[in-house]
Amino acid sequence: MRGPIIVLILALLYACEDTGFYDISGKVSYDNGRAASNAEIYLDGILKDKADHEGRFTISDVNAGNHTLKATSTDSIDGYSEIETDITLSGGDLDLESLLLPVPVRLLEPTEVTSSSINLIWNKCGADDFREYKIYIHHSSALDESTGTLLHIATDIYDTVLSVNEGDFWWAGSTLMPNSTYFFRVFVMNAFGRMSGSNILKVSTDLWDYPYELTHNYTIELESAFAAQGNLTGIAWDGSYYWMIYYEELGGFYDNNQLTLVKYDHEQGATLDTIVFNESNYSSYGITWDGSSVWISFGACIRAVDLETEKLDRTYCAGEAIADLAWGNGNLLLLDNWNKVILLNPVNGSINGQFPTPFTEIGFSGERGIAYRDGEIWIINNWHNEICILDDSGKHIGVVEVDFLQDDIISGSYSMPMCFNGDRIVIAFNSQVRIYTIQPIE
Repeated sequence: MRGPIIVLILALLYACEDTGFYDISGKVSYDNGRAASNAEIYLDGILKDKADHEGRFTISDVNAGNHTLKATSTDSIDGYSEIETDITLSGGDLDLESLLLPVPVRLLEPTEVTSSSINLIWNKCGADDFREYKIYIHHSSALDESTGTLLHIATDIYDTVLSVNEGDFWWAGSTLMPNSTYFFRVFVMNAFGRMSGSNILKVSTDLWDYPYELTHNYTIELESAFAAQGNLTGIAWDGSYYWMIYYEELGGFYDNNQLTLVKYDHEQGATLDTIVFNESNYSSYGITWDGSSVWISFGACIRAVDLETEKLDRTYCAGEAIADLAWGNGNLLLLDNWNKVILLNPVNGSINGQFPTPFTEIGFSGERGIAYRDGEIWIINNWHNEICILDDSGKHIGVVEVDFLQDDIISGSYSMPMCFNGDRIVIAFNSQVRIYTIQPIE
């Protein structure tokens, strides 16, 4: 008798099982009452419908049983929100009249941005099941939890402010840098996972922290250019003619190099004088004119040229690696590779002072050229798209907008010596000399 009884029980169970197909309908809205138009409706992980302008949706012919329904909404302004719920279909259609999405938090405009910090702020989450905020950063707008770098987790629903500073994160070999663009996003989590994601906020750091103090600002425009005779490592203007120095390596490292100092008439295209120095195995790094003499940098030391005897004269040592020279306000201005300017007395070689270049503040090294005109020290850096201007005390007072980094002439140019020719700035790139006019920015 046991066999027939088991068959009877199975038959009764099969007869009671719901094998029908039903419809699921409902309305998706945010918990503030706004309809979630175009919300995507998923059933068991498969996209089935999109909500209309009133937030309504319908999924037809769904087999009876247990299912997982998820609604997601991506708003170009507010961000991303989702809700997931388990449902059971049995005996008829299912109407989910009120499917509430949490309102995404919104990243607002930063309260402060400097060259090395960004202060973020967002509105408070309104969801009752809030667990935590997760704040991410990325270098592009393709930002989600898988691509971004996690900056911070806040478990207090009222903790909606975050200061991001240099050194707080590290990816792609970089931290927060001046004049750089970053993207931020806040994700809100509950006990089951992600509820919503904020808008993606684009923020660019400042180049300088005190732009209102920069009052000597210019642009430059190429006026003319001429070819030098070789590897030009220094240029100076004596009021009438250019002095240029060329470096040529002869033999190996310990062999003497040849330095050629040339007095050049640019208007006539004629060389007026040539002085050759071949007793040194040092290289030349910039020259300047002090009103009566030419000075040459040999890296760690500088030497004057006696133009009557055509010999190297006074020798002074200062700095670690002098990239270029200028003459101003009674001092030799030595531009050190390590982001500083040294003021040297040309009479006795004493140091009258020194100050850092502004490039130290924004993480750039590699100073390559210096020039002086009344009250302005111009410094060029081969990694940056601005020439910085300092006053006689070393205070940063202005910038010159340039586009050398986008110009092929800078490629492979280790030195960029400069000098003024009246109201023009002259910059040498390898064997090419470029003359620029200067226009103030009002």
